[in-house]
Amino acid sequence: MRESSHDFSLCMLIFCSERKDGIGMELSEYGIGEGISEVIATTQSEEGEPNAAPIGIINREGYFVRLYKGSKTLSNVLKTHKIAANVSNDAVLFVISAFKNLSREHFTRFQGFPVLRDADAWVIFKCEPASSGEDFFEFKLKVQAARVNRKGVRAINRGLNAIIEATILATRLKVNENDTKEGQKQRILRKIAYYEGIVEKCGGEREKEAMKILKMFVMR
Repeated sequence: MRESSHDFSLCMLIFCSERKDGIGMELSEYGIGEGISEVIATTQSEEGEPNAAPIGIINREGYFVRLYKGSKTLSNVLKTHKIAANVSNDAVLFVISAFKNLSREHFTRFQGFPVLRDADAWVIFKCEPASSGEDFFEFKLKVQAARVNRKGVRAINRGLNAIIEATILATRLKVNENDTKEGQKQRILRKIAYYEGIVEKCGGEREKEAMKILKMFVMR
């Protein structure tokens, strides 16, 4: 999710790989595996205004994404038919992009499309309508280009996983704020508190900062 102003070392540049054709690509080397992979999606309006928001890339006999009505991501995809998956382990970016627009300095361009400057990998997809429901559209994704910016060995961090789960709960709470019953709201808040405990126990400073930001948005 960035541009050519990367501050990579020579060693890191050696590891950078890029594919432009997207034909027959298997995306595990770009951080997108089986099941649902949580990424930060970037899209742009017809005027070129970038937007970022967390989504899940679904891998089931192909790649799919489900976008919900009323979201800026869906609005942009319906107009431009493109979306970029930004693979990142930055808990703060996940939380902020879920609740507000990222500033322009977070973005750069890859193959002419907005991506996040500090992502570990970018995958640009063409979106083709696949199905729809009462409140969503599902798209089949076809890879157009992909690039790995960083490779490294990382252990699973429960704090980061807890931030992702808490962010999903918090966005549901905010999106349906006017329709959420008090009892349901309290159950969601208790779950968020449970994940906060995991962050405090297992998370690093970035995860703990992300939880503070998440709570600030939830309590508004």
